[in-house]
Amino acid sequence: MPPRGSRDDEGVVDPEDLDITENEQVQELREGQYVIATDSAADDFADLRADIRAELAAEQAPASDPRSALVDHLESLSVANGFVVAGRFDGDVHVNERASDDPGAVFSDLLTWYAAHVDGDTPVPEVLGILCLAGEVQVRYPVRTLVDFLGVHDLSPDDSIRDLLETVREDGLVLPPDDAAHE
Repeated sequence: MPPRGSRDDEGVVDPEDLDITENEQVQELREGQYVIATDSAADDFADLRADIRAELAAEQAPASDPRSALVDHLESLSVANGFVVAGRFDGDVHVNERASDDPGAVFSDLLTWYAAHVDGDTPVPEVLGILCLAGEVQVRYPVRTLVDFLGVHDLSPDDSIRDLLETVREDGLVLPPDDAAHE
C-alpha cells in the first residue's frame, strides 16, 4: 500500500501531511512565518535563520526620533520663524503648525491656539489673561498702549480714575485696545 497522501492515493492528503512544522528542514521565525530549507544543508540552516531574523528585526526597528524629523521640517521652511507643536487637552491631542517671517504672527498663533484648546467656553483673550496671571507672567507694555486704551474709550486727563474703573468694569482691560470694538 502506498504511503498516505501520495499521488498514488488519488490526490488525497491527510492533515498530518500538511503540517510542515514537523519537518526538520522547516523552522518557524515567528507565528505564521517559516524558513524552509530546499536542500539537505541543515548545518547552514541556523545561520540562514539568524540572518532572516536580523533582517526582520531591522524592518521593525522603531523610526528615528520624531523630534529630528520636526527639526528637519522646520529647517526646510523658507521663513524666519515657525513652530510645530502638539498638545493634549482633556485627553485629545491637537497639533498646530505655523511659519512666517513675522515673529509676532507666529507667537500670536501659538498663544491663541493654546488658549482656545485649554478652555473652549471662555473667550481666548480672557483665557490668555488668566494664564498669564496664573503663571505669574509679567508683561510690560509701552506707555503708548495706555494712551491708546484711554483714547479708544474716550477718556482724557480730565476724566477721573472712577471713570477709568467704570470703563474697565464694563469691557475689561484689553491691551492692546481693539479700535474696531469702540468705533
